[in-house]
Amino acid sequence: MKAADLLGAAFRGITGNLTRSMLTVVMIVIGVGSVITLVAVGNGASKQVNDQIAALGASAITVSPGFSDSGPGAALQIEDADAVRSSPVASSVSSVAPQVSAEKRAVAGNRSVSLTVVGTTADYFSITNAVMGAGRALAASDAVGGGEVTVLDARSASALFPAGGAIGQTVLVGSTPLRVVGVLAEGGAAQQIFGSGRTIYAPIDRVRASITGYGQLSALTVGAVSPAAVEQAVAEVRSVLALRHPSGTGAGAFDISTPNQLRAALGGSAASLDGMLAGVAAISLLVGGIGVTNVMLLTVRERTREIGIRKALGARPLSIAGQFMIEATALSVIGGTLGVVAAFIVTRAPINGIPPAIEPATVLLAAGLSIGIGIVFGTYPAVRASRMDPVRALRVGV
Repeated sequence: MKAADLLGAAFRGITGNLTRSMLTVVMIVIGVGSVITLVAVGNGASKQVNDQIAALGASAITVSPGFSDSGPGAALQIEDADAVRSSPVASSVSSVAPQVSAEKRAVAGNRSVSLTVVGTTADYFSITNAVMGAGRALAASDAVGGGEVTVLDARSASALFPAGGAIGQTVLVGSTPLRVVGVLAEGGAAQQIFGSGRTIYAPIDRVRASITGYGQLSALTVGAVSPAAVEQAVAEVRSVLALRHPSGTGAGAFDISTPNQLRAALGGSAASLDGMLAGVAAISLLVGGIGVTNVMLLTVRERTREIGIRKALGARPLSIAGQFMIEATALSVIGGTLGVVAAFIVTRAPINGIPPAIEPATVLLAAGLSIGIGIVFGTYPAVRASRMDPVRALRVGV
């Protein structure tokens, strides 16, 4: 049988029971679309995390009090920040910003919200590449004027001033009035460090004097002279702190993290998430493949007499098998193509807050899998049809 005849016979077989063929295609669409969409969600989540880490500043180093099995590590003091900033050993360090923090309620007009107040310096905003949505960041001169100013993150500004216009307004934190001079852009770098809650920032001297007291620091944010010097800066910071805390220099004395460490730590979680999503999608694709096998077996059974007539007229087993293979592959290719289109439509909008990221390799993989489904899952029905005894086949239905 010529190739054109095989294609024609396969087309007639597909359109002969259009409803069944359409349902088979739908199963493939769901499987292929699920593979692309779920993998795209995993890629989007990884990209979102990497973008947030990059926004923290490629040269930013965070130092916080450590903790080990033997108990808390050494306490950070304001003198530690001065020592790191001025030490000749720390030649790879460009700037240091100490932080203190406390959970407080803030009041603006008739609105009151719980938030984290962070006392820090102007260097903090430059180290973390903070992006201002309105107004300005803290400046060194703010401390000279009493430090009664604050910068709000986007969530705090929306909660306290839903109508906008936060700049110039006064926020009462505890019993301390602070004038708003700036609002961070949504998802700003500084906000990422202190979590997803509401956070406001004020000069550290003012916060220590009227809110947190003069105890230990919450953290130090250290800026390296360049991204390439981050690891060297980490070693230098450890050396300076070891000299200042000789009795607390164990492994748990201080926790020091960099964007690269965060990226590596989260990379494993992202890989696990991608694997889980791909596994779920693969199950959907497998179900679609089993559906193809089931439909093709039913088709072979319904067309047993037709197969017997064709074999009695001299059709070779290869031609019989080729026809059913073409039918199964055609259904899979059509379903795969529509699945790719459906995935592109679904992923145009964020899914659960994550913008999906479709990669060409994923589309090619899904397209290859759809063809593979037709070949692999259509083989058994095709072989079964080709091996059918023409005499028995002709007796079916008689």
